[in-house]
Amino acid sequence: MTSKVNVSLIQFDVQVLEPASNLERMQAVIRSEAKAGAQLIVFPELANTGYVEPLTPGAPFSPESGGAEQYAFRLFQAAEPENGPFITSLCDLAREHSLHVVAGLALRHPVQQGVMYNASVLIGPHGVLGTYSKIHRWHLEKLYFVAGESISVQQTMLGPIGMQICYDIRFPELTRALMLQGAQIVTNIWASFRPQDKPLEDEQIFTHRAYTRATENGVFFLSCNRAGTQGNCAFMGRSVIVAPDGKILAQSTSEDEDIVRAEIDIDDVARYRSYVGLATDRRADIYSRYLTAPI
Repeated sequence: MTSKVNVSLIQFDVQVLEPASNLERMQAVIRSEAKAGAQLIVFPELANTGYVEPLTPGAPFSPESGGAEQYAFRLFQAAEPENGPFITSLCDLAREHSLHVVAGLALRHPVQQGVMYNASVLIGPHGVLGTYSKIHRWHLEKLYFVAGESISVQQTMLGPIGMQICYDIRFPELTRALMLQGAQIVTNIWASFRPQDKPLEDEQIFTHRAYTRATENGVFFLSCNRAGTQGNCAFMGRSVIVAPDGKILAQSTSEDEDIVRAEIDIDDVARYRSYVGLATDRRADIYSRYLTAPI
């Protein structure tokens, strides 16, 4: 396992219900970033289908969605089936270039027709290493996706990697659970947006969130958001790579398409945790008295 890892976060615009077009763009980016030395390439949430519609309750469907009557079925058709072409192609590229890819995908349920997951898939040179299905579904995602039921960390030649998706970041227990399972890198993929007629109030919001999760767990936190527009909303970009001690290693300061690159040193996890006693100072015996309290 190497200590130094070159990471690329791909902040790009996803075409609504056009998986073939989105895959073609992702293939080109992987080849380009591989030539530049990338070892871990991260794509945003629902990179094969675009975000669910309407994006907010009561908003109109975009022209590309097919409208309310057709959208759910069209989303299922665009979602990736088991052993589908999207994952197969990403596996081929990961093997060809000896790298790892994290991609946000709408996945079809392997058995139940019409049922889908909002997932993050980790692919390495030898195929799919793990799939995480989003546990905390944001607003209208609940209309289309079933919730995930498990948290896991995947062992890779780059280091242990844990995955989460967008809204998951607001639940600190999830990142802590990944840390306790050994995660040294945590990827959070987003399709976070704002109404086009309302400017972003805090341009550092994604940095604040990533910084917090990184430092309270001593992990490299890789936050990759979407760019572009869909319906009446604009995706907010501002992807960022944060070290365990909170240092901002690289970031995008815009909502435009961008690639955020950094070299991370996995040994920095041990350096930080050996100084800050995140594991030794925890009082799980006390927390457990309160964390199971019903709402």
